[in-house]
This record gives sequence, structure tokens and C-alpha cells, in this order.
Amino acid sequence: MPDQQRQVATLLEIEREAKQLTTVSPLLIPGLLQTAEYARSIMKLAGVPTDEIDTRVAVRVGRRDVIAKRSPATFRAYVGEAALRASVGGPAVMSYQLEQLVQLGQWDNVEIQVVPLRADWHPGLEGLFSIASFGDGRDPVVHLENRISGLFLHETAEVSAYEEALGRMDEVAMSPAESTKFIVGIIEETEAAV
Repeated sequence: MPDQQRQVATLLEIEREAKQLTTVSPLLIPGLLQTAEYARSIMKLAGVPTDEIDTRVAVRVGRRDVIAKRSPATFRAYVGEAALRASVGGPAVMSYQLEQLVQLGQWDNVEIQVVPLRADWHPGLEGLFSIASFGDGRDPVVHLENRISGLFLHETAEVSAYEEALGRMDEVAMSPAESTKFIVGIIEETEAAV
């Protein structure tokens, strides 16, 4: 647990200092864009101890400050269609989460691009990754995350491989405007099914 707390503290520091954050999230809504209800649903079903859930949800939702503060980081998210169509927390939680995505996507510093299921191979199929760039001469950092841990990559060759992967993500992702329309369509489908 101390190692996990250290990783979360490092992630929070990196996000706080970054000028640009880019996330490729094929199966879940990116953490910076999650509503409290969505995050809580994940944590309950993932077996997070009940006495830790409220604190973890507060930290997850509080991370959004990096894109909401006075001089915010720019945030680009490539979100897989599967993440949008999952029913995390049920239709009401998911519908609200999608509505929040549409609203956040209208912010000047936030860009959301949907990667459709029909897309050919792309690096997002290998799993979630994020890149933080600082704009002050420091090298970017890549964050890889899995169920129990996270990994930070700092080596130039490793970071470059992930930066180059974003070119392929641009090729397969919808534009931000197309993505907004697509998400609105899923909201309508979700609400019609309730």
C-alpha cells in the first residue's frame, strides 16, 4: 500500500506541474474526466475497501483541478467507444458521466476524441497510457497504469515511442466535433433504453 500511495502522490505532482496532458483510454473514461458516481461504481466493484472509497473518489475527482484551475493544463483524451458504451454504475450513472464528457469537451483547454470500435489497429489497443509535457525544458513523462500498480517512463526512447503513437491515434480517432455528436447519440440511446 505505501508503494501505491507513493505512485498516486507522484502522479498528482506530475499532473499538477504539466502544461499538457494526453491520455489514451480505450476501456474506461479517463480519470481526469470521471464523475464521482462513475469512479465510486468502479471502486465498489473493483473491491476497494469500503472505508477507503470516499477518500479515493475525492482524490480522483480532485485531480480535475489541473484542467479547471486559472492557468490550466491542456488536456487531450482519446476515449475508446467501448468506454462510452459500457454500463459502469448502470444507465443513470453512465448517462450523467457522458453528459459531463460533453460539457468538459466544450472547455477551451479540453479536447475529447472518440476512437470507434470499427477502427483498425492502434496503440490504444495495447492499453491505457498518458503523457505529461511540462513546457519548461523537462522531458515528458509517460504513465502506464494497471489494476494494482503504475509505471512512469522517463527514458527518451521510451517516451518517444509513446509520443509517436499519438500520430496513429489521430489517424483513427474522430474529430472533437464528431466525437461530441457521437457521445450525444449514445446519451440518447442510453436514455431511450431506461
